[in-house]
Amino acid sequence: MKNLKKLVNDESGQILVVVVLLIVGLLGVAALIIDVGGMTLTKTQLQSAVDAAALAGARELPDNPTLARSKATSYAAANGISADTVTITISPNNKSITVAVSRTSSTFFAKILGASTSTVAANATATVGVAASVPWIVPFAISEPAQFNYDNVYILRMYGAGAFLDYPSTTNPGYPNKYKYSYSYTHDPDYSVYGLTNRYPYQFDYMNIYIVKSYDRYGNPIFNNYGPDYQEYLRNGYHETFSIDQKMYYYAPSTGSQTAVDIFASRVTRDPNTDYTQAKVGDTRVILIPVVNQMLRRNTKTDGSVELTIIGFVGFFIQDVHFNYRSSSDYCMDVNLNRIYTGYGTCYWFEGRFLEDLVVGTGAVTFDPDADFGLRVIRLTE
Repeated sequence: MKNLKKLVNDESGQILVVVVLLIVGLLGVAALIIDVGGMTLTKTQLQSAVDAAALAGARELPDNPTLARSKATSYAAANGISADTVTITISPNNKSITVAVSRTSSTFFAKILGASTSTVAANATATVGVAASVPWIVPFAISEPAQFNYDNVYILRMYGAGAFLDYPSTTNPGYPNKYKYSYSYTHDPDYSVYGLTNRYPYQFDYMNIYIVKSYDRYGNPIFNNYGPDYQEYLRNGYHETFSIDQKMYYYAPSTGSQTAVDIFASRVTRDPNTDYTQAKVGDTRVILIPVVNQMLRRNTKTDGSVELTIIGFVGFFIQDVHFNYRSSSDYCMDVNLNRIYTGYGTCYWFEGRFLEDLVVGTGAVTFDPDADFGLRVIRLTE
């Protein structure tokens, strides 16, 4: 009996040792869970902060790297990162910005294991690239104008490049016989020197387009409805995002209908900003236009059988819309050589500028120079 009690007492001591070892192990696990959890939370917070800072700074690139650095610093500070702990690097070509930060903090339970501090680092790089996908486009497309730049005022729809192919004339090449510009054009001091035989070089036409929505059981495309939908898209843009190499389908040439022209004019009256250098996406004067691979003749089939391919996107700032006549001598000729005394049809035109380095937000990016028509997207690349 005495030997049995001694054995029990000995086992109790062994159990105590085991319990102590288990407690130490549990403390180690607690240290791992609590301190590593804290480090993970800190890492998440820092990463969100540097992501926001990099994206904010990239919006000022490539034109203003100094402001980009300032914006990134401000956004980092707003997210609890002091300026003396953040490192901001801008690439030599001013197309990307990197924001890096590290933070050292005291541990809690890990001190038992000899680790009194922990260091967490985060970095983010935002790159500005050519927009390969764009939302809110208008429901028409253009081909690249013969002379494309950001320094000149452009005229939209003065029987542009596509129309020249359709109206051969011996007296005024590219225009219908007896065609004349509207009063507002011929009496404008900037354009009066450019007659029919000496066309203003910075002008272009556009083509209305179908957007494919679905296909029937035979594989034929079913197109979106034109009418109220078209007017809404012309007024505010399509809701969907479109991409380079996506297909569109010819719907009709630029028509100058009263509804369409009035919508163009309303875009101007709704936007008080008249300075194109301050233009931004969302301003009603700014229209985002897909650029396609070719300009088609005005007599092209309108049944959706003619395919167009998007090669890029461009932003255009509408400065003014001209569509009013001033006297009975002010008239234009329609395609049937009938005089038009309204401000619509072939008489209307509007002027504005293509926008350079206009940021449309985040999205797909390309660095293909042939796809670069001035629209930019920002993307986190690291």
